[in-house]
Amino acid sequence: MIVATHLLEEFIDISHLDIQEICKVLDNIGLEVESLTRVQMPRNVVVGKVLEKNPHPDADKLSVCQVDVGKECLQIVCGAKNVDTDQFVAVALKGARLEFDGRVLEIGESKLRGVNSYGMLCSSTELGLGKINEGIMLLDHSIGELDLGRELCDYESFQGYNLEISLTPNRGDCLCVLGIARELKAYFGLKLKKSREYMSTNQIGVGRKFQVAMENKISASLFYKVVDFESKTLPLKLGLALANAGILKKGILENYLAYITYMTGVILNAYEADALRKDQNQANEILWLHVREDEKGFETIYAEERLSNIGIGNVIHQDIDHAKTIVFEASYIPPTKISKLLHTYKDFPHDKELVYKTTRGSNPDLHMGMNYLCLLLGAHNDCFIYNGMQEVKQDAAPNIIRTQFSNISSIIGAEIDGEIMSEILKRLDFYLEVKANDDSFSIVVPGYRHDVFTEQDLAEEILRIYGVDKIPAVPHKMSEISKITPVCTTYKNQRALISRALANGFLECIHYLFYQKERLHALGFPTLREEKELLNPITSELNTLRTSLLPALLDSVARNQNYGYRNIKLCEIGSVYDRERTESTKIAFVVSGCLEGEIFPHPKGVKWDFYTFARVISQIMGEFTLQKSSQALPHVFHPYQSAEVLRDGKKLGIIAKLHPSIAKELEIQNAFICELDVDAFLLEHPLFSPFSKLPTSQRDLTVLIDRDIAFGNIRDVLMSARILHLKNLYPMDIFSENETQIALSIRVEIVPLENNLREEDIQAIMQKILEILEENFGAKLK
Repeated sequence: MIVATHLLEEFIDISHLDIQEICKVLDNIGLEVESLTRVQMPRNVVVGKVLEKNPHPDADKLSVCQVDVGKECLQIVCGAKNVDTDQFVAVALKGARLEFDGRVLEIGESKLRGVNSYGMLCSSTELGLGKINEGIMLLDHSIGELDLGRELCDYESFQGYNLEISLTPNRGDCLCVLGIARELKAYFGLKLKKSREYMSTNQIGVGRKFQVAMENKISASLFYKVVDFESKTLPLKLGLALANAGILKKGILENYLAYITYMTGVILNAYEADALRKDQNQANEILWLHVREDEKGFETIYAEERLSNIGIGNVIHQDIDHAKTIVFEASYIPPTKISKLLHTYKDFPHDKELVYKTTRGSNPDLHMGMNYLCLLLGAHNDCFIYNGMQEVKQDAAPNIIRTQFSNISSIIGAEIDGEIMSEILKRLDFYLEVKANDDSFSIVVPGYRHDVFTEQDLAEEILRIYGVDKIPAVPHKMSEISKITPVCTTYKNQRALISRALANGFLECIHYLFYQKERLHALGFPTLREEKELLNPITSELNTLRTSLLPALLDSVARNQNYGYRNIKLCEIGSVYDRERTESTKIAFVVSGCLEGEIFPHPKGVKWDFYTFARVISQIMGEFTLQKSSQALPHVFHPYQSAEVLRDGKKLGIIAKLHPSIAKELEIQNAFICELDVDAFLLEHPLFSPFSKLPTSQRDLTVLIDRDIAFGNIRDVLMSARILHLKNLYPMDIFSENETQIALSIRVEIVPLENNLREEDIQAIMQKILEILEENFGAKLK
């Protein structure tokens, strides 16, 4: 919103106020001043009058004008099409310095196509103003008395400052110059200037020319005047103000309506008489408008056809500048109604500029806006304004807020005297009624304030005028509880697991909680029971809650492989759901391609294998054991390269190679997958225990054993035997001996606790191990 200080002067006297103080106050009360520009009219630009206009002897598009500038008459060559005799114009004399379009023009004597020129007739843009018309700027008495030779910089319209103000959406009342003036009036304790009332000298009442009929109940208020025009003129002051604000229209009457709304906030419209319904009575022709609410709830203006939607915009195009008789309409409709209707009917045609104002709240004082219009039309046009008005008035219930001064102080956080609060509210045009006990009071909110409904809103109004800087700073009293909650600890542990994954070269993914039910079935994963399914899924591709993280990760691997990435490592941690829709948290890993790329000393790269993948997962998740799955696995897992992941004997997930058929379908090369329950892997505080300072002894043992016996069973039996000094054992190699047996090489780690072990002590331990293997698994020393 751009406001000129000389326009503010029409409502309040701010001549004694410093412009910097005005800007600071506006900032403090919530109307942020984004920029401040001084209006500087160049010196030596004066009022002139064109006495003669003759064609240039050697240029068809130039004219030779004799221009009276008070002390002398100058010959000036002009190329503007709109120049004519008896016009008042802006004349740049010799020595004038014009800055426009990024260049500087020094005015002096010149010769144009052989004819001497002693000045320049200026357009508005050449004087640094907004563009108001094609050609030169024509002066009129709207800017003041036109004294020939008087410099334009002496006129009020070419002085002062332009303020660009940023408004919050709730301050629709400040979308006009009057709204800004009211705010300054409230802060500085000024008084609004009383506007002059238009007094018609005509005896013919508007009712003899025009009638309005309301066909059903509406919420809008309407105010009508009828004007017969002989001629129409847009005064310079209005054109400059609208151009300066960036809202200049094409039509003359359209600009009058825009100017009234810009100045007062009252919404105006106009209808040409030819568009209205006409009834012939005995004396004269009556123009009719009909008002009704349509089936959708829009309040509309009808004649023979729909003309406009109140607060929304016109439906038909009108050429009101060429019409003799015009019906002017001032309207107000509650902003909530417009907002709700346009929210319901989002594609309904509307005037965006108009709706921007009506949805934020326009000025309900329709008489003020229409009075202002009549004053301007009567002063600058040859017209006949019919006496009286036609009105559709709504008796809206006042917005009353009942509260207490103590409540307001409590909300603000400081004690403010009740009289100070009362004075501030009165300055803001709130009607105040104080109760007998002097603490309780009632407030009637002015009709133009559409953003004040609660005592909190009242507190905000008081505070912004009183001044936030006057409220003493008070330490915030609080008691802090431990931030180390179970939720916080769980989150930190989950992020620690992801950090470990990132350190091992994985990239973290985040996918939707939803997935395609049919795809989960195809991969062999369970889905929600029918009665637990989503009633209103986002799309058919996301029609159920995911029961595994792996499908979406595999999709991401396939997508990235299509982008040209050959070696991929992805992980994700997130929620999954079982058939009963019970939520749990899992972490999943997927790798494809090579562990190490094609680089010396591995020109063909190092491919992933099951045990390498398991070792990397162990580096991230910590120690675990593997065992052959005892249950049927989802189709996505390889039947022979898969295992259950266990910790402390509890099954926590599956690690496997991707099933060849799924890999072929997705075109994924050499992929391994793993999905684990997170809670069992949450990091805990380390528990320290003493360790031996003596050297560790290693011995290898090779036995013949049944090929169907899992090494995990062998390890569990040996470790549970609690053999003294036995620290660890793990497989080294296997050799196929025959169809039923393999040769299994086992490495044993033996750690003494207090004294070094002799060779015979170590041999006794190895013999004990062999005996247990023979007894439990039928193994024989090879």
